[in-house]
This record gives sequence, C-alpha cells and structure tokens, in this order.
Amino acid sequence: MTEQRSAASPRWRARWNAFRFPINQEKQALLRARWEALPNELRTPNQLAGRHLTHCGFTTGASYCSFRCTHCYLPANANEVPIPSLAQMKEQIDANRRFQGPGGGLQITGGDVADAYWRAGRQLELIEIVRYAVRVGLVPMLMTHGQTLLEHPEFLEALVVEGGLRQVAVHIDMTQAGRHGYPINRLTSERDLHPLREAFTELASNIRQRTGLPLELAHNCTVTERNIDSVAEIVRWFLADPVRSRIWRILSFQPEANTGRTVFSAHPVTPKIVWQKLCHGMGLQLDGSAYLGGHPDCNQGASLLVEQNGGRYFPLLPNDEKTKRLFADILATVGAISTMTTDSEGASPLPYRVAGAFARHPRLAVRGLCRAAALIASGQIPVPFLRALITGRVHTINIGTHNFMDARQVANAPNDPVVQARLDACVFKGAVKNRATGDWEAVPMCAMNQSR
Repeated sequence: MTEQRSAASPRWRARWNAFRFPINQEKQALLRARWEALPNELRTPNQLAGRHLTHCGFTTGASYCSFRCTHCYLPANANEVPIPSLAQMKEQIDANRRFQGPGGGLQITGGDVADAYWRAGRQLELIEIVRYAVRVGLVPMLMTHGQTLLEHPEFLEALVVEGGLRQVAVHIDMTQAGRHGYPINRLTSERDLHPLREAFTELASNIRQRTGLPLELAHNCTVTERNIDSVAEIVRWFLADPVRSRIWRILSFQPEANTGRTVFSAHPVTPKIVWQKLCHGMGLQLDGSAYLGGHPDCNQGASLLVEQNGGRYFPLLPNDEKTKRLFADILATVGAISTMTTDSEGASPLPYRVAGAFARHPRLAVRGLCRAAALIASGQIPVPFLRALITGRVHTINIGTHNFMDARQVANAPNDPVVQARLDACVFKGAVKNRATGDWEAVPMCAMNQSR
C-alpha cells in the first residue's frame, strides 16, 4: 500500500503542475518567433506552424541500411559512412532541443539506425541516444524498416524500457528490397504485406502488455506508380480493426521524389492523386488542407476519431465554418499546449494541461462546449461517439501525405517563390552544423536531401 501511494504521489504532482502551468513559456516564445518567420501568405487562421508546433526535428545519424530499396534518399556510399560518436549525437540532440523547445518530436534517423547499431554491436549506445533525447525534453521517434526489431524484439523492448522510447515509425511498402520472406519481385500488391504489418502490430502489442508502457507505431509508405492502386487498401486494413489503429497512430504516405538513389517512375504519382486514394480508403471526402502544417504543397492530412469498441470513425475536426473559426481561435489562444500523450510513466497529463488552459480562458471554454452541443444536436457527432468520448474509449489516428522536393527544385529555390516559401515554412527540419561557421542551423529535410 505504501509503495502504491509513493508511486501515485509524483504522478498527481505532475498532473497538478500540468494544470497550473499548461503552456511552457519557452515553447510559447519559440512559437511566436516561428510565426513571425512564416511567409505572410501562410499566416492563416488554420496554420498550425507557429501556433501549435515549431517543427519536427531529425538527427543525421548512422546512415547504414541493409536494404536496397528502389526509392531511397540515401547516397550511394551510405553504408561506408562511419557511425557518429555518442558525443556527436548528443550535440545534435541539444541543438535540436534549442530550436524546438520542450515537447518537440525528434526523428532518430539517418539510414536505418536500429539496423546500424545492432550490426555494429552498439545497441547500448542507441538506447543512450534515445534516453538522452527524452532527458532533455524531446519526444524521440525511431525511424526504421523494422526488420532488426522484428527479429530481435528484446532490442526494441530495451529501447522502450531502458531508453524511454515511445514512438517507432516503420517503413513498409513494395519498394523495399531485402525484407526477409518478402522478395520485391514477388510482391503484386500492398495487400501482400499485410501479414508483415500484422507482425509489427503483435510485436508492439506484446511489448505494451509486458511493460505497461504506451508504445505507438507510425506507418511510412513511399507511393509510386507500382503501388498507387493499393494505397486505399492499406488505409482500409488499418481502419478495419480498432486494435490496429490504437497502436498505429500515424499513416504517412510519401509520393516519390527524385532524390538519393531513387529509381524514379516513368509516370510518377502526384500528391493530389495520393490524397484521393487516401480519401477512398477512409470512405470520406476530406479537405487535406483544411488545417495547414507549413505550406499546403508539402503536407495534406486529416485526423480521425476512432471508437475503440465498434471501430467506427469520423473526422476529429468537422469542416464547417463555425467549427473552423472556433478552432482558429483556440490555436491563437492556447495552441501552445503540448498534446504529446506518450509520457514516460504511461499516464498522460494532457487532460490536465487542457483543463488548465481553458480554465484561464473560460469564454473560449464556453464557446467550445456550445459548439460541441450544436454538433451533437445536428448529428455531426453521433451519440455513440459521445458515450465513447465520455468514457475514454476513443483514440485518434492521423492520415496524410508528406511531399518532398527533389534536388533540382531545391537548387532553384532562389528563382522559384513557391519552392522558397515551402522551405521557409518547412515543419520538418533538423539541426545541422554549418561547416564554414561552426554554427548550428535548422535545415529543411528537402535541403538535406539535395545536399547528399
């Protein structure tokens, strides 16, 4: 009994502090600077950058990868590049933290870092990298094709338990060459890879059950002319079972970009076509730019609210004008609240942050309640979802596209105002040291790919 009380005390203290101080002042200052740096035409009421997020960060770590995919942003000599030292990685993490502020998402990437550190016998080093990112206040996400973690689940469990890892992005699609049991020349559809997706679902579920920790997965997929017709099938597979969508919280689709060692399609797909396929898979016609994350040419997306019992889902944010105006006011007033839910102890203070923020803005809270009542009365929020919301039996899943630019586009940015605006508004930037000055700079991923 005494042990239970001692464990509960810090948890309630964290919740109380979340209610008292829902918005971090450092984060708010960084968001303000980010907003002021946006191109004027992108400072719109539905803009998330500068209101809710600065940007997602990334590390340029181990570039080794055992796969030889047809679409890859890595350079030809990637496997010959030495793994950075632990001190170098921590320096990168510190620089990202300065640019992002507390609670920022940080992709631990390069090539396949899990693959690289496992093969080098430096597993403890990767665990320390993740642990350090958590310690300085970031939320690390390990980017991987996942084969090493699938074959050595104890490595993933150590990253979760000892490192504090809560998010893993697994890249699965028909462009991958080197996946055991799934030779690229035998794949005819993304449906052929569903058993692999199920294996990762079981892996994450087992670790969650054993550890009690909230491990979440993201699904990355490159879209080419070869798999465009089965993109909708991927979405349907995830949405068919709420157990899957509760573990896989992000479905990210990247139309191919002519960068790195990519074998570019003769008839490359467009972001517009990819979004149409995603809507077809959801069974919903949604505006992918209703809410912006940077430039509309870079990202499209939507969040769904999923009922955990029946698996029914609908858009998290209705697209009517009144709701959009309310959401814009919420962004402008309390958008700096961190919505990260994967806290180290598995008990998120998010509800307490939200309650604390709205307690300081009661008129906004009343507007929100009135709008929710109107949506319920009109049937836009079905009653079963209302019951699920009240009892906490719902979760969200984010589905979208990320459209990278190729090297020629980036190189021509000074002559192309649209490309320059995309770079200026980028929400995917990593801390990179300027070789000439020694200063750290936040560099867009597209610019990094162009410089490889």
